[in-house]
Amino acid sequence: MDGKRRIAAAIKDFIARERISREEFAHRTRLGKSTVDKLLTGLFSDRTLSVVEGYTKLALRPMLGGAALAPDAPDDEAPRPIDKPSIAVLPFANMGGDPAQDFFADGITEDIITALCRFSWLFVIARNSTFTYKGRAVDVRQAARDLGVRYVLEGSVRMADQRIRITGQLIDAETGSHIWAAKYDRQVQDLFAVKDEICDHVVAAVEPHLYVQEGTRAAAKRPESIDAWGSAVRSLCLISRVDPRHSQEAQTLLRDAIRLAPDYARAHALLGWALYWHTLCYWHPDRDEGYRQAAVHAQEALSLDPNDPWARMVAGLCFSTSGQHDRALGELEEALNLNPAFALGHMAYGWALLRAGRFDEAIAETGQALKLSPVDSFAGFYTTFHGLALLAKRRFAEALPHLRRSIAAFAEYAGHYNTLISCCGHLGLDAEAEEYIAARNRVGPPIRLSVLRKNLARFAHCDVFVEGLRKAGVPE
Repeated sequence: MDGKRRIAAAIKDFIARERISREEFAHRTRLGKSTVDKLLTGLFSDRTLSVVEGYTKLALRPMLGGAALAPDAPDDEAPRPIDKPSIAVLPFANMGGDPAQDFFADGITEDIITALCRFSWLFVIARNSTFTYKGRAVDVRQAARDLGVRYVLEGSVRMADQRIRITGQLIDAETGSHIWAAKYDRQVQDLFAVKDEICDHVVAAVEPHLYVQEGTRAAAKRPESIDAWGSAVRSLCLISRVDPRHSQEAQTLLRDAIRLAPDYARAHALLGWALYWHTLCYWHPDRDEGYRQAAVHAQEALSLDPNDPWARMVAGLCFSTSGQHDRALGELEEALNLNPAFALGHMAYGWALLRAGRFDEAIAETGQALKLSPVDSFAGFYTTFHGLALLAKRRFAEALPHLRRSIAAFAEYAGHYNTLISCCGHLGLDAEAEEYIAARNRVGPPIRLSVLRKNLARFAHCDVFVEGLRKAGVPE
């Protein structure tokens, strides 16, 4: 008992030095209050001690002098689950065998934790807690229970012969299922540039998977039990399907979220996002009004939270569509400052650069969006905007395969056909252009040069776009 009393005394001293209450200590360690009360009387399990050591950085186990601890206690010893989407990034394992390379694996882990912390909707376990698992064989589901999180991200680093391989996997701790996994192979030239690049890739890949997973979780609940957060994440999954029925359902969910939480900035931002795409796809009966409503919700989101990258992105797209290019680029640049790994943000920024006539920069940004999210095509819009940027720069042969993929991803959207027809016209692919014109006219009003010239009048790529349509045989 002497060792346990010394541990209890050390923790009491820590609480006193930090000037926090027992309740605050219980909150910060995510241990229940009853568990902390027992801890301070010398009653604890090995699992509780591990959590406390991770938070306080105190060396508590040596105080036991080799005495055995009780087996892990039942549920009341476990940290209380966090009542929002939560993730722990376990230390990436150094698989190269050289202890000197630990710094790189640790740096990857720390940078991913820092980047994930930018997402205000996501609770991210602090480095001090997750690094208690460094160098240990870890049961991921047990670690998640210890830390009270829904998701765990783990990975490894191996360096050899001037090459580096980094793997990562995202796990749903409740089911043990793998949500996402990827492998990155790079040449080691600038080690820190490689670290930054991989970090951006991992975070950009993880965020949409978490949204989808949380949206699925919300969809499984009874409608009356879905809270504002659940409505928001569920809506994003629906918007991403890009069809009128799901778009309307998403708007209903977001209006419900705003009714439940009027100050919820992300809900306003996503409603603006839903309205923008609903209008772009010609599903809104009044396009001017649709874009106006999208802009209103984006500005409302910004007034509630100026640091929401989604709000900045939607505001930027609305300014771009109205031809206010400088304001558009300013908002979209700020969105990427807030979240450099925001794949949709890079796509939107590239689109706005294209419209403003900065074609080389547009190609770089839309290309970056494709790199960050190579399988999340958003119904072909990633590939179509990259292809459109290449077309604007008159790199027609490079644009063609991207534009063909856009059609395959969303064959019901007239806009994808318009760009592909223009590209075919520039390349002299008359038979293919004729085939696409027929398909395009089946999904929308007959294509006409005068209509598209008017729609694109504010944008720098208008002339080259219309020129290609004319060469393809589109009538005035």
